[in-house]
Amino acid sequence: MPEMRITMKVGIISINKYSKHLNFGAALHSYAFQQYLDKQGIDNVIIDYLPRFMKTYNMKYPFLSEQPKEKVKRFFFWLGYFFPNLTRYKKFMNFFDTQYRMTNCQYDEALLSKALFDFDTIVCESDVIWSPHSTQGFDNGFFCNLPSMRGKNKISYAACIGYTNFSEKRQARFRELLKNFDSISVREIQGTEFTQEYTDKPVVNVLDPTLLLDAEDYAKIAVKPKEKHYLLVYNCLKNNRKMLEDAHKIAKERGLEVIEISVFYTNIFRNKVKLSIGIEEFLGYFMHADFILTNAFHGVCFSLINKKSFYTYARGTKDSRVTSILHLLHLDDRFLQNDQEMPAVTEIDYDDVYKHLQAEREKSAKFLTDAFAKSLEA
Repeated sequence: MPEMRITMKVGIISINKYSKHLNFGAALHSYAFQQYLDKQGIDNVIIDYLPRFMKTYNMKYPFLSEQPKEKVKRFFFWLGYFFPNLTRYKKFMNFFDTQYRMTNCQYDEALLSKALFDFDTIVCESDVIWSPHSTQGFDNGFFCNLPSMRGKNKISYAACIGYTNFSEKRQARFRELLKNFDSISVREIQGTEFTQEYTDKPVVNVLDPTLLLDAEDYAKIAVKPKEKHYLLVYNCLKNNRKMLEDAHKIAKERGLEVIEISVFYTNIFRNKVKLSIGIEEFLGYFMHADFILTNAFHGVCFSLINKKSFYTYARGTKDSRVTSILHLLHLDDRFLQNDQEMPAVTEIDYDDVYKHLQAEREKSAKFLTDAFAKSLEA
């Protein structure tokens, strides 16, 4: 991709440091975007933003965030998960301290609205930042809808909307909030088409920031696992029994061990479950896997980045982000419904995949080059 070499200062705002279940993808998309801008010689910093939906969530001790009835109902879950989560929390915080360049101050919406930033440009970057279902209504920080952001060049990069069944009131609000942006891009094909209905500005479909980097970029921080010859299962948010059954079947056929990255310590299959790993270990497990099964969008991304054989499984209402990237790369057959039999496993032609990926990278790079240039025109 062409280097930009544009002189400016960029502030990045997203869901990253503060996420439920200590989400690997949330941590890595902002890391990737910052690394990408660094490569282009663009001065940038991640805004340490605590979104409204995370203000009452305790990342270190998640059980404290639940309602009293839920605490009783899920007591044994949290009992088994307490120490692994504590270890994982410490590793995540160390990653943010050592691998992110962030503002010195933590901001909530009230503080952010009064902040005196010297940014030329603010980028609302990736993840479900435009999903009112995920962020307890539209978050003003993620729409540059605060006094401190006036007069800046405002960009959305790979924003995700999620559900698009907005009420009329929410549709009107969404239309109004989009007026804040000078340049708009969205991560999913469906979301791009939806957003275009609410603005006269062109809406561009772009790649998730993690896909702007190569495996070599992540190898710099990845930790190599001690295990060898394994099938990796990345089981995210929804404990998928069918995926685990298929994993053990394929692993047996190929003489592989099954390693699972998950928050589900209940394990009827007796495979190794990595509950307490950090970001660097997560990257290492993807880098050295022989085969991958996942039900997570970023599981697909890191399978692609590392050129692995993989399949991904449906997760209900959150599948558009997965089906979108698979369609762009002509890999629709790697998506499986949960009632679908595992097909005969075939290898992926990554020479062909990377031709399509390179075209999408160039499209994403052009969007950013054009969007950043507006700061110089102001």
